[in-house]
Amino acid sequence: MREPDELDRFWSDPAHWTRGGLYRCAADPRLMVLKRFGVGYTINIAHQRAWFVLIGLLAVAMAPVILNVALGSDAPGWLLLVTLLWPLTIALITLLWLSRRDNS
Repeated sequence: MREPDELDRFWSDPAHWTRGGLYRCAADPRLMVLKRFGVGYTINIAHQRAWFVLIGLLAVAMAPVILNVALGSDAPGWLLLVTLLWPLTIALITLLWLSRRDNS
């Protein structure tokens, strides 16, 4: 495990941030870090699991659209409500998990 001072040095080094605000540091073991500007977290795109997380988030976001297009007009009305609430539920659970994590 890295020392907190070393992790802070990684985070504060401008070379590890892209112009678009993405964090990229292969030496940093954290998957998610605080944003440099603003509120919230960003993904360390150099982390080996980052692309799995991004693909998973895209799948969760696209699942309602794909499901409703595939079923077309045969889809029951409640399915539309469920598929619209699915991404919101995942986002809420993720935000709650991130807010309760220990920062150490």
